[in-house]
Amino acid sequence: MNIQLVTDVISLIFIVVGAILSFAGSVGLVRFGDTMSRIHAVTKPQTAGLILTILGAIIRVAGSEHLSPGERGDMGILLLLIGFSFLTSPVTAQRIGRVARREGLYAEKDQMSRNDAPADRALGKKR
Repeated sequence: MNIQLVTDVISLIFIVVGAILSFAGSVGLVRFGDTMSRIHAVTKPQTAGLILTILGAIIRVAGSEHLSPGERGDMGILLLLIGFSFLTSPVTAQRIGRVARREGLYAEKDQMSRNDAPADRALGKKR
C-alpha cells in the first residue's frame, strides 16, 4: 500500500465525520426551541466538525508526494485556524448565553429554574 493512499483515506474519514458533525449542529439549531439549547447544539458539534475537517485537510497536505515550503505554510495556517476556533467559538457562545439570560430571551418563565431566571438588574446599571 502506498502512504499517499493511506493519508487520503484517513483525511477523507476526518472530513466526512467533520461534515456530519456540522450537519448535526444545523439540525440542532432548527430542532431545539430555546436559546440555550440552540447555543449548545450549534457550538459543540460545529467546533468539533470544523476541527476534524481542518485536520483532514492537514493530513491530506502532509501526505502529498511533493511537500513544498508553500504547503508547509498552508499547514501552519490551518493549525492557526484550529487555535482560533478553539478560542472564539466558546467565548461567543458564552457571551450570547449571558445576554440571553440577562434579558430573559430564551424560555417561558414557568419552564425556567431559579438559576435560569433573568437577572434582576438591567444591562448597563452598576451594582
